[in-house]
Amino acid sequence: MKCFKISLLLAIVLTAGACNKFLDRPPAGQMNSQQVFSADSTIKALTNGLYTYFGEGQFTGGRVQSLSDMLADHLDGSKLTGDFSEIYKRQNSIFGGTRDDMYKEGYKAVLTANKLLEEVDKASSETQPYLIGLASFVRGMVHFEFVRLFAQPYGYTSDNSHPGIPLRLSTAAVSIPRSTVKQVYDQVIADLKKADSLLPADADGGKFYTASKWIAEAYLAKVYFQMNDFANAYIYADQVIKSGKFQLDTDYASRYSLGLSKEAILRLPNEVNHFQPGSELIGNWRSDTKPPTLYFTNQFYNYATADASDKRLVWYSNTLQAGYNSLTKFNFNYMEEPLVHLTEIYLIRAEAGAELGGATLATSITDINLILTRAYGGASHNLSGSSSANAVIAATRTQRELEMVGEGNRLQEIKRIGVRTGSNIDRRGSPWNCNGFILQFPKAEQDANAAFQLNPEGNCF
Repeated sequence: MKCFKISLLLAIVLTAGACNKFLDRPPAGQMNSQQVFSADSTIKALTNGLYTYFGEGQFTGGRVQSLSDMLADHLDGSKLTGDFSEIYKRQNSIFGGTRDDMYKEGYKAVLTANKLLEEVDKASSETQPYLIGLASFVRGMVHFEFVRLFAQPYGYTSDNSHPGIPLRLSTAAVSIPRSTVKQVYDQVIADLKKADSLLPADADGGKFYTASKWIAEAYLAKVYFQMNDFANAYIYADQVIKSGKFQLDTDYASRYSLGLSKEAILRLPNEVNHFQPGSELIGNWRSDTKPPTLYFTNQFYNYATADASDKRLVWYSNTLQAGYNSLTKFNFNYMEEPLVHLTEIYLIRAEAGAELGGATLATSITDINLILTRAYGGASHNLSGSSSANAVIAATRTQRELEMVGEGNRLQEIKRIGVRTGSNIDRRGSPWNCNGFILQFPKAEQDANAAFQLNPEGNCF
């Protein structure tokens, strides 16, 4: 991923349609979109540009996760300032460059994906399925991440007719109103299913540094799980696990390491001097060289470190920086970032199977016991084979919180479980459907369209 080359190619492809017709050929040293799509080397550089969006600090390289964690209930926000403080307090307004930059970055990825879909007929017939599959995955993934952050959750209304996000399906430079949450989820599923049907089963080079059908299926499992559609969540999680392509890591230092993890279903690699995935995860959480920006409350830190036999204790320290309950998971100079990892897929299958009951309950018990055995170095904390579905669900939710700490997961669980059970599990005391649990849209949306429907402000406490 040579970023300067990628940026040039993206600029050329995204602006090619605006060229004056009298220009019969591009300026010296540049290419038009026909030339970009005519060679494998330029197509590969272009698609690599899409992967950089995933790992950019302003998007899923930390911004999505960090803002989610600020809205959730693990963090001590007493030292946060500016945008971070406003979001932590669940009082976010139309002003806020931190959120705006994330929003722009995600929709730039969607714009690039849409341009690929519009220009794909210029590529060779052999290359087209992969390009369509990748672009469909990107578009579906971004819309899913944004609808979870900028809209009330699936199930908030009985028919999901409540406002979602702008659903951008073309490169047309027009103002787009918010689609309903149902419309957004329907499109996300359609895009991910298309990606599943077109992406290869084996990634380029065999190391899952490029998209395969399994990342589409992993996201389908996530989407259906967020919807509390356990039958479909189980099906897709089951297919990813049974593919045999991925293995649980045996220790807790590998997930974000340079090349050691076997769990990553799409792995974003570090390229020295060119691309550093997860830069904002490192920047916000790192605690071995500086006081971290994000750190835990005493309540959560004591909860997470209560069991001395838990091998995940290596992720925590209250001594690296005096006065800070730190997460050490991201204490790296450089790292690789899994867009989805196998631990999450096992946790989805475990909870979905327990919700379904019947024959799938036994699989769920096996799944959660795999996670427990790794966490505690043996079977001391395992569930019995006769455990009830409720016991499996409770254990799985606990392990999900502990396994995915710092990964932006907790906020969505507060909302998903609220929809599912009506319970308010937020440790900060807010109801699951309060206005402050969703981000406000950038002011630019309403500037472009006075009729654009903003979210209600704050009001969680």
